[in-house]
Amino acid sequence: MIRRFLRIAAVPALVIAVSATLFAHEHFRIIGTITKHQDSIIAVKKKDAKVTEIRLDKQTEINRDKKKVQISELKVGQSVVVDAYGDTEDDLLALEIRIVPTIGAAK
Repeated sequence: MIRRFLRIAAVPALVIAVSATLFAHEHFRIIGTITKHQDSIIAVKKKDAKVTEIRLDKQTEINRDKKKVQISELKVGQSVVVDAYGDTEDDLLALEIRIVPTIGAAK
C-alpha cells in the first residue's frame, strides 16, 4: 500500500521536475557590434571577439534613445545591447535590442 502511494506521488513530482527544465530559459545580455543583419538574425561581435547569432521575432523591441524604431534601423557596425533568452548563448531569441552610441565615438 505504501509503495503504491509512493509511486503515485512520485509520478507527478517527476513530471513537474522534467517540464520545469524543459521550459526554463536563461537570460543573457550581449553587448557588442553588429557584424551581420540578415532576415530575422543578427550577429553581434562582443569585446572578447566572439560572435553570437541572435534570432529576432515580431515581439523583439528595438530602441534608440528610449524610442521604438523599426528593424530596418539595425545596421552593420552599430553598437547594441541585446537582452535575450535561450538555453545557451548559441540559441538566443532577442527580447530587446538597444542601439547605443559606438564606444569611443566623438561626442
